[in-house]
Amino acid sequence: MAISYNLRFVKETITFKKLLEKEGEIVFDRKFFKLKGKGANDIGEQIFFTDIKEYKVNKDFFIFSTFNNTKYLLSKFGSSFDDFLRDFFKLRNEFFAENLFMKLGMLTGQFECTVEITHQFGNYINKGYCMMQVYEESILFLPEMSDCFVVYLNFMKMHEFDEEEYVFNIELESGGKVRVSRLGSSFEQAKKAVEGSLEKMYQQVLNQLKQVLPDFSVQVLLKLAYQIRAGKAVSIKTLKKIDISLMPKILELALSGNEILEQKIQFLRSLDKDEELFLGLSFENGEKEWDVKVKAWFLCALPNMNSMVMGLTNDSKSKEILFFRIVMEQGIPSEKMFGKILEINQCMVLFNCDLAPLFKNKEDLKQSKYQIALMKLAFLRLFRRSLIGKSGNVTLEKFKIDAREFFTQAQILQSPTVRHRQIFKSTLK
Repeated sequence: MAISYNLRFVKETITFKKLLEKEGEIVFDRKFFKLKGKGANDIGEQIFFTDIKEYKVNKDFFIFSTFNNTKYLLSKFGSSFDDFLRDFFKLRNEFFAENLFMKLGMLTGQFECTVEITHQFGNYINKGYCMMQVYEESILFLPEMSDCFVVYLNFMKMHEFDEEEYVFNIELESGGKVRVSRLGSSFEQAKKAVEGSLEKMYQQVLNQLKQVLPDFSVQVLLKLAYQIRAGKAVSIKTLKKIDISLMPKILELALSGNEILEQKIQFLRSLDKDEELFLGLSFENGEKEWDVKVKAWFLCALPNMNSMVMGLTNDSKSKEILFFRIVMEQGIPSEKMFGKILEINQCMVLFNCDLAPLFKNKEDLKQSKYQIALMKLAFLRLFRRSLIGKSGNVTLEKFKIDAREFFTQAQILQSPTVRHRQIFKSTLK
């Protein structure tokens, strides 16, 4: 049964020119809603949730604008305004949760709570009443009156269940903080669900590491499992700290005897004394317990070249090596480098080491599972904009020529011209 509400709606341009005003209804579907005037002949205007650019609630008005520069004012809901808001956010949040890779793994628990967020720059948001859904690799928050958001277990720096205050505190690798309270009698069950998901994730990675790195102790593999979790890249400096003999073994596992690629990586590292090399590993279990398939990728950060270079290392289908800027127009690359590394880690974990959403044209991805992510995931949009170019399956000498050309393009412009700004803005439109 469709959900609908009676209302009045006004459509106008961004310059406040009224295009139409009608008494009618709003009818919800899973991906969109329709604004219809009275009368059977009015087929209405269909607006997808992805069409909405901005929205705000102003007393008894719901106002939103779309990406085609039109504005809508919805009013005259009577006593149903709060019910309309709940249904709007419920359906919108369910749609985005399904299409923005927020539900990772199976659902292990669902709990009512209140949530507050403090972003890395100190911005505070009270999300109010929420439904918290715990999955095997993520925690999804579905607020009653605002947008949903997700915490990935992979990128959770610290968490704590405060049994005196009955509060669940989360600190993210991005610097943000999440405070979950009012769990009530569900506090212990929520703790059990979160701890259970973390334990299962680490145990699965540990079991896989035992198969591919059988010569190392459980203590060493536990430390490694904590670093890579479900597919994150780890720096070779960290590998050396865990165990001095671990780094060459991981390199061997990641490169799979690919001598040409190893030479290309060595060339890149020789160009910058401050380089940072990261290796990413993710695993898939085969039909047999001992059959573990490895997906591997490398990331070479070169702050003095304002560049990051990355690619898959053991996938015969993908030979591209991608070049990205660290800083687009201004800033200090060495200070922005680890934020950029976090962005690419998020991409590689969420997209299961698929490079396509990082560099393919939007038209080529229009019918793919990444269509909504390209529109709504800020870190993915920023990373795509920073792409300089890619080098294919070429010889070492041709790769050096490609790399030097891209490094020249990566130079920071002290006073970007209009033409250069257009280049930045048009990347991968």
